[in-house]
Amino acid sequence: MELRNYISLLWRRKWIIITTTIVTIAVVGVGTRYITPVYQASATLRIAVSAGGSLTYSDYMYADRLMNTYVEIATSQPVVEELVKRLGLTEPPILKVEIVPNTELIKITVEDINPDRAALVANTVVDILTGQSSRLYTGGGKILTEVLDEQMAQIKTDVDETRLEYEKLILQTPPAVEKIDATGQLLQLKQSNYATLLAQYEQARFREEIQAGMITVFEKAIVPQAPFRPRLALNIALGVVVGLVGGLGLALIFENLDTTLYTTEEIETTTKLTVLARIPKIHKKQIRILQNQFSPAEEAFRNLATQIQQINCDQLKKVLLVISAEPSQGKSLVVSYLAISLAEFGKNVVAIDCDTRIPRLHSLFQLSNESGLKDVLEQKVKLEKAIQKSSYDGVSVLTSGSPLAHPSQMLGSLQMTRLIGNLSQKFDYVLLDSPALLAVADTSVLAPNVDGFLLVVRRAHARRQAVLEVSNFLMRAQDKFIGLIVNQVDTTSSYGYYKYRRQKGLLSARFGRMVNRNNWTLLISNLRGMIRGK
Repeated sequence: MELRNYISLLWRRKWIIITTTIVTIAVVGVGTRYITPVYQASATLRIAVSAGGSLTYSDYMYADRLMNTYVEIATSQPVVEELVKRLGLTEPPILKVEIVPNTELIKITVEDINPDRAALVANTVVDILTGQSSRLYTGGGKILTEVLDEQMAQIKTDVDETRLEYEKLILQTPPAVEKIDATGQLLQLKQSNYATLLAQYEQARFREEIQAGMITVFEKAIVPQAPFRPRLALNIALGVVVGLVGGLGLALIFENLDTTLYTTEEIETTTKLTVLARIPKIHKKQIRILQNQFSPAEEAFRNLATQIQQINCDQLKKVLLVISAEPSQGKSLVVSYLAISLAEFGKNVVAIDCDTRIPRLHSLFQLSNESGLKDVLEQKVKLEKAIQKSSYDGVSVLTSGSPLAHPSQMLGSLQMTRLIGNLSQKFDYVLLDSPALLAVADTSVLAPNVDGFLLVVRRAHARRQAVLEVSNFLMRAQDKFIGLIVNQVDTTSSYGYYKYRRQKGLLSARFGRMVNRNNWTLLISNLRGMIRGK
């Protein structure tokens, strides 16, 4: 399929795409309004891994483990339980803890439907981590200073007891020299152990002070002013994308299910007939028949009339039956315009309205329908009186008259055959306007009495199966002339030329009328009106 065919498809189904997109956006917008807004607050901690100098590879590995450890601690059960206890929450909050890449920062994010509570929870988590970092890092067990403090207390007690025993031994008489020496050595040993533990305690206390300052608050959470989700703009954008994709999908589905013939090429392929004329789309305001005007429609019919006359040079085809597969294809309009176009070439034409169910020729030509074909076939009115002269030279019309009781029987009767034969002798061309072929049997009974068929197919309206059935019907009449007329074809490329010629003629006529008045005041006034109007 060519690009222009895809563009044409999208243009045909534009309302499906537009409607689907609008509905999707509306659903997304309304749904977003009903979603409970969720607010997000974030606080940031800094984990000072090393206070200065360069770090070794081992330091980097330790720093990475330390950061990940605190990430796990922040969402651990002890922290969550402490948080719930402090704030009196009914359920644990939604926490998200992540390391800011290439930094010593840990970001703690809290989501809640209450913006104040979201900020409070984030800041409380930060307080728990900074206030109990050492205890949390050790998993809730005793820290080193506590262990050393207990050991020092025990050794101090032993030292005091040993010193007291040593002093008693000295005061004894007679003195026990060997026991005094042993007790003195034991006292010195315990004092030495106490001094060692005291040094270790001071070092451990110093390290714990450093660790206590290692985790600090870098940025506290503030109360969010706007919800984090739902994001209306993002949802609308996604709705537009989903709507367009869904609309395109529906357009393709409808296109595959649709059997309407949208292009002239599709009509030619289905009918296997060569197009004799392409009639452009005529606006409802242009339905009334015009003459001697420059328009694509009238030029198309003049071209059709020319081709029909050229075909008649080889073999005379005077009686032409205009048919269609379905109603509303434009048969009556084709009959009217073609009759006028043939008359412009000096031909004497009669148009017969054989569609007694929905007659239209009398309204198009603005004639009376009190008597017509029905009255002639029933021999109530003579043919000469029933035929009416139209306002166009060379064009006569035999209207349908009152509805027939049995249209198929009357149109297939011997009287109808004689009527067509009589008219073919008096007129150069006899054009029959018939009902839709697939709707009733009227057209089928008229087929033996005509010299040729003009099949009218309305683009973007006719269905493939219906046109195919009519084509099969026409294939059985290969001895007769068959012409294909495609109605409502786009001819915008040539319309500009005709529009220019028409406006130019109207402008010249208006200017000529103004000059002939010899009233310069009126001339200037009209020129101003023309300039403003154009």
